[in-house]
Amino acid sequence: MFPPPSLRFFVLFLSLAAGVFGAWQNDLDAVRARLEEDWLARVDIDAARTQLAALREDGAWPDLDYANREGTNWPQLIHAERATLLAKAWRAPDSPLARDPALRAAIGRAWEFWFARDFTNHNWWYNEIGVPRALAPGLLLLRDELTPREREQGLRILARAKIQAESQNLVWLAEINALRGLIAGDADLVARAYGRIAQEIRVVAPGAEGVQADMSLLQHRRCLYNHGYGASFAVDATRLARLLSGTRFALPPERIALLESFLLDGSQWMGLGPWQDWGARGREIARVGRGLGTYQAVAAETLLALAPLPARAEELRALAARVRETPDAPALVGARHFWRADFTAFHRPGFYASVRSFSSRLANTDFNGPENLFAHHLADGATALMTRGGEYAAVFPFWNWQRIPGTTSRQAPLLKPATARRENGSRAFAGAATDGRSAMVAFDFERDGLSARKAWFLSDAGLVALGAGISDPENQPVVTTLNQALLRGALTVAPDSTWLHHDGLLYATLDGTALRHESDERESSWRAIHQNLSDAPIRAELFTAWLDHGAGPRDAAYAYLIAPASTTNADQITSRRESVRILANSSEVQAVAHAASRTAGVVFYAPGELEFGRFGRLSVDAACAVLLTWDDSGSISVTVADPAQSAAALRLRLGAARAEFILPDGQQAGASVTRVLNP
Repeated sequence: MFPPPSLRFFVLFLSLAAGVFGAWQNDLDAVRARLEEDWLARVDIDAARTQLAALREDGAWPDLDYANREGTNWPQLIHAERATLLAKAWRAPDSPLARDPALRAAIGRAWEFWFARDFTNHNWWYNEIGVPRALAPGLLLLRDELTPREREQGLRILARAKIQAESQNLVWLAEINALRGLIAGDADLVARAYGRIAQEIRVVAPGAEGVQADMSLLQHRRCLYNHGYGASFAVDATRLARLLSGTRFALPPERIALLESFLLDGSQWMGLGPWQDWGARGREIARVGRGLGTYQAVAAETLLALAPLPARAEELRALAARVRETPDAPALVGARHFWRADFTAFHRPGFYASVRSFSSRLANTDFNGPENLFAHHLADGATALMTRGGEYAAVFPFWNWQRIPGTTSRQAPLLKPATARRENGSRAFAGAATDGRSAMVAFDFERDGLSARKAWFLSDAGLVALGAGISDPENQPVVTTLNQALLRGALTVAPDSTWLHHDGLLYATLDGTALRHESDERESSWRAIHQNLSDAPIRAELFTAWLDHGAGPRDAAYAYLIAPASTTNADQITSRRESVRILANSSEVQAVAHAASRTAGVVFYAPGELEFGRFGRLSVDAACAVLLTWDDSGSISVTVADPAQSAAALRLRLGAARAEFILPDGQQAGASVTRVLNP
């Protein structure tokens, strides 16, 4: 006899449910196994033994100040990290401490010390991200061995991570929830948490924080952070892509493609090989040991481990080779403007330059309590310059923060820690026109009454910087700094001081003005820029070059060239300088041409016109940045952009040729548009 239909359906339902449950369980087990493999691959057994020996009977470590309530470098976080280190030593199969009863008891004491006191910090990050993220691996590694109290209290602390916030903070919060679900065996929570991370791997809406349409990453009131929060985002998101591959939690293909683009079209442009551009690091420039990192190689190699291979695998391999400084790694060549971040990067073999400005759309810098105390000039037209990397390695405690490279700054009174300022610019006009190889950058600068029109032409000539209309109502000295970096090798100065050569770079004025310079040894400490770091004296030798505009300048100007140069031969330097022609440098128009590369750049701060050699008169009906390149055929490629990001169209005339450019809007506002004309 057969069972009645209702019973047959019930049995079928149970079978299907068991199958679904079994499939989910298999995926949970697969993710747990991959996490454990990663965590246990490299366990510092010597460090674990040291911490085990130092742990007191009450579960505390004697070297940690548990009364500390600082919002950065909180020692209680170290307690949580040490407990997890002990858990890894207990679980690692090849560990001499594996399954050691005394070690297991020590782990329990360390956890109980925390659970009984429930340490919290006024900085929410520690409570919702830092501590849960540090505790979670240890709890998951001991999942089947946890006591009821350890399980209850551990999950309670992890539950403080709410799936909210934006960008990298959200990734951290959601991953903590996924780990909580893996500990509790809650497949629904795991799916929701990993699903929310997948949703965050996206281009955010205008005005929001996170990955932008140009592949910059903005965080903390829209401050550029590709090498700060963006580094964590790249590493964590690609790691999760590998962790979840082949399971029901796997990231969709379009999210993988965006991670590729974030690395290849975004972060890799902001630095030279492994050396990160300090303009894209936010407040992390004030942290010891930052600036040189392999995170981009790690992220690229993680994507290359996926099956199927990512679409841009060859580019990822090239990126990893450059960051690993592999011999014969292909050079990155070109120019890229990040119109959502007011940042322009320029690459040639053996030369990197960038310009960072800020507008009314963006924050200039980021600081947190005692960290990054003097950095509010960091977006005032700052330029980073590198030929081999390391030019700014650990230089920041020694910097004169009123002489940041590229900036035009008032020199008095001296900055004090209380003057740290995170703020948007007062003007909208900041941007660049770029054709992918060269760029013309424009910046209508104003800070506290000091104003200037600043432009940079980035081409095969190198970096040409123009300044005009420099005016300050205060009767204080004003200077424009060309560079402030570590002193390396000889410093050669021309007899008339109109050029100098240092560390592979030529610095030359183009208007006959004398350069000022100094090279000196300085003493400082990391505490000078981060009050929670060491005050032990450190020393370094610095090189600085600048232009002096005097006190209270009125309509001052400058024009200078910075370019890689292997020689100090005066004739060759003269030839380099003469290859650059300044067509205009006023508060209305700034323009420069480089005949050898057949490239020119113009900035119009209002509708205007300019004589443009054999091509005739160039005129525009709106403020804009223009980049022009030409060839022997007589055609000329014209690239335009609206740095103010407010115009819908631009009408341009060059000789007899006329063109109307429809300018991008929305997320693309500020991006460049190119047309070919035959004047």
